[in-house]
Amino acid sequence: MDYLKLLQSDQALAERFDSLFDFFVLDDLSPRDEVDGRVTFTLPGMTFARDGSGGEYHLLEDGSIGYYSSEGEAGRLAENMDDLFSLIVSCICWHDCCDAKEYADSKTLEEYGQRQRNINLDDMDSWRRVADALGIPTDEPLAPVLERFRKATQRQPLYQCIFREDDGSLTESYST
Repeated sequence: MDYLKLLQSDQALAERFDSLFDFFVLDDLSPRDEVDGRVTFTLPGMTFARDGSGGEYHLLEDGSIGYYSSEGEAGRLAENMDDLFSLIVSCICWHDCCDAKEYADSKTLEEYGQRQRNINLDDMDSWRRVADALGIPTDEPLAPVLERFRKATQRQPLYQCIFREDDGSLTESYST
């Protein structure tokens, strides 16, 4: 499914999606925020969505999805749009699913994912309506979704950014 096109064509759905997941879809692909030329990315890509804190979601040249936060965090989140939207809808707030020690085994990961979703899910009816509109099941296990996420974050080459400081030194981003 072309999730971006669906959200771009249905303003009410896009607003509900943004409200639930802090994910604002742009009308078109746009250049990434390079902070006035001070940021260089390790892989080519374009911005297709933003979050409320200034973070950007990037479609990388190989079709995978990268993220760049306003705090200097960067990394690959998903291998494709299907995996990204599954992650966002299934986990509510993927940022809260980054604790590496919880990825020890599928049972621990499933419990962790469910716990995080329960913490972040305020409006189950809206969540189910949005998931249904996008054709994303809400009753499937979370561990496989989170395992795909973790695998994408570790795939080489890593997606990073390098920030040029005022003194000319370079600072590499830290991973998602």
